[in-house]
Amino acid sequence: MQLEDYFNFLSPEDIRLKGSRIGIETILYEYIYRARTPEEISQMFPSLTIEQVYATILYLGLTQDVTESLILA
Repeated sequence: MQLEDYFNFLSPEDIRLKGSRIGIETILYEYIYRARTPEEISQMFPSLTIEQVYATILYLGLTQDVTESLILA
């Protein structure tokens, strides 16, 4: 599975996890600003798998400039 397969790219500013209405900015906010672990985030959002949470964090590492603008918006 490719990393992009975990996401629905609705627009450059609206990227959501497949099978949910949760935007990646929600997951990344919890991870970056609230210092939650992927396991804690997965428990907060029962519709997501731990794999989806890790994929979102990996996506941040690969596209830091794009995702920073989503989080700060």
